[in-house]
Amino acid sequence: MAGRWEYKIVYFDARRWTSTGLPNDLNERFDALGMEGWELVRTEPIIGGSLFAGNETRGFIAFFKRPVVSN
Repeated sequence: MAGRWEYKIVYFDARRWTSTGLPNDLNERFDALGMEGWELVRTEPIIGGSLFAGNETRGFIAFFKRPVVSN
């Protein structure tokens, strides 16, 4: 029987990025998810914009998975 997985989808606000990269709390959040057994599978950008500002990445959705633990 194949393993069973559970999934988590998390939104991250890209507008909080700084010139040096992601804010520390986002790195800490990824680390915490990893410690809980979540594995990052994929990310997808959320693109938005306006007539005057053009398109910009407003955020991204991160997809995580981890094995379901049987009791």
